[in-house]
Amino acid sequence: MSRVVVGGYVKASNRPCAFSHRMLGHSSVSFLRALLQLFVVVMATPCFSQAPKPRNSTQTAINSSSLLAEKIIFARPDPYLTTEIINTESGAGIAAATTPRRFGGGGDMRRRTIAVMNPDGSGITDLHVNGFSPVLSPEGTHIAFCAVKDTQYSEIYVANADGTGSKRVTTGNKGDTCGPAWSHDGKKIAYYSFTQTDPSRNAEIWLMDADGGNAKRVAEHASSPAWSPDDRQLAFTSSRDGKPQIYAMNADGSNPRRLTNDKAEDSSPAWAPDGAAIAFVSDREGEHRSLFLMAPDGSQQRRLVFSKKQDFCFPAWSLDGGTIAFTALNRVGPQFVAVGDERPRCETWNGEYQLFSFDREGHLRQLTDVKLMGMQPSYGRLAMAH
Repeated sequence: MSRVVVGGYVKASNRPCAFSHRMLGHSSVSFLRALLQLFVVVMATPCFSQAPKPRNSTQTAINSSSLLAEKIIFARPDPYLTTEIINTESGAGIAAATTPRRFGGGGDMRRRTIAVMNPDGSGITDLHVNGFSPVLSPEGTHIAFCAVKDTQYSEIYVANADGTGSKRVTTGNKGDTCGPAWSHDGKKIAYYSFTQTDPSRNAEIWLMDADGGNAKRVAEHASSPAWSPDDRQLAFTSSRDGKPQIYAMNADGSNPRRLTNDKAEDSSPAWAPDGAAIAFVSDREGEHRSLFLMAPDGSQQRRLVFSKKQDFCFPAWSLDGGTIAFTALNRVGPQFVAVGDERPRCETWNGEYQLFSFDREGHLRQLTDVKLMGMQPSYGRLAMAH
């Protein structure tokens, strides 16, 4: 039996994979008013991910350690948001760029910072590191993130969990390098690097050791890698057949296969901790991006959460698979997107970014507010001091 929540009333349902619905009320804050007026959460509660079993004794020891605490690491957008538009295409709000720009989703990438917080949104701590797309290492002692500081392009850096001692571990040279994804055994980092820029296109997925050594290209025309729980597969985004779609392949790049096949933009795959589902972003049902779920083979695709006014982006699973955090974007002003740019729109639009989470019971939680915007959440364990 599952719970179906409609307008604050709880009803019982005997239907398998019944959906939970919740309509939220108004708020005096402009962003929250726009977000909540037409914010509807749709969740298949019984089909939500369950806590995975530890794969080995090392993981068991890590999971039971009292010195590790589950955290959400995220990026804080640039407080100054750029909404300039040039040569707008009719009705699309897409601009044609003729000069390089260092502006992506959330303003100037150089001014984004990294912070951590508890899964309920409390205890926000700024790491005093400029960067974005952060992830925690499995043992909780390091972070990997992207930053624009040593070259004109973004590169991947690894630092201590408190933000100190950062070291660049990639040398893209041809275009932006980002999307670090730590393997669950802590040995490898998957990432993507664009081979052409202005606009960014023709991305490649690479694997490297956690210290940056032994980098190996495993896929062309691919970005946003996400590890399966057993580290044997990677889900990713690719525009190789037209618009961005979700694909999967073996970790060595063999056996690539397409998981989504529609005329919309599908991106940002996130593998559930138990391996039974993949969350992703799609605009297949309207102008704004929504969150969807599907089985690892691409079957059983269904909408998970949506809004008629906001874009929902960057889904991230909690460690036990019971909660998904995501970014809610309220677009501000006309949007700048270079024609031919292959990055998903969630990575290029500007506006007010907030973090939310919801669990398998249908409970929605706001994690950030208009004074502290957030984007690109990722769950992990953080090693705590004695």
